[in-house]
Amino acid sequence: MIAGLLLASGASRRFGSNKLVAPLDGRAVVRWSAEGLARAADATFVVVPPQSDEIRAALRGLPVRWVENFDAREGMASSIRAGVAAVPTDAEAVVITLGDQPLIDAAVIRDVVARWRAAPPGTRAVVAEYDDGRGHPALFGAPLFADLRALDGDRGARDLLASLGESVAVVRAPGVRPVDVDTPDVLAELERACRRSG
Repeated sequence: MIAGLLLASGASRRFGSNKLVAPLDGRAVVRWSAEGLARAADATFVVVPPQSDEIRAALRGLPVRWVENFDAREGMASSIRAGVAAVPTDAEAVVITLGDQPLIDAAVIRDVVARWRAAPPGTRAVVAEYDDGRGHPALFGAPLFADLRALDGDRGARDLLASLGESVAVVRAPGVRPVDVDTPDVLAELERACRRSG
């Protein structure tokens, strides 16, 4: 089983309110992110803070499993730790995406998963690489779960990935890295983009 891990316990400090439940083209930001991951992973785990009624309501009807992160104020690493700790012991890998990246392409997530399943022995992780560098999704094999559970700070698993060298497989993804909805202005721009493409 490959578990999908959606990190959705950030504080939304720069946004001014809970950005994950802000509407984007009629759906909550976090729902866009969750739907993309759920289409690619065998099971989807959503990491949320203890008070998460709005996020749970925004994802109602999706086949997700909830993981509460009681250390959410510590940053992204705490979400990864909580999520990996909740993944079943028979999982072969976790693929991680962010709740505030609504336009991450489900096809890219599927490509990362497919690359893992076809990877040669010695491959420990798979990451998407865009025109402007590496980004999410990032997939980590089960032998790295202990390392993920030991992360701290707000940098996520970036340093861990960098330490793996040639054992990281890379999937080329079109365009630039998915945009983080960090401010209302960014959300407004994404809304305009959705209208243009719709």
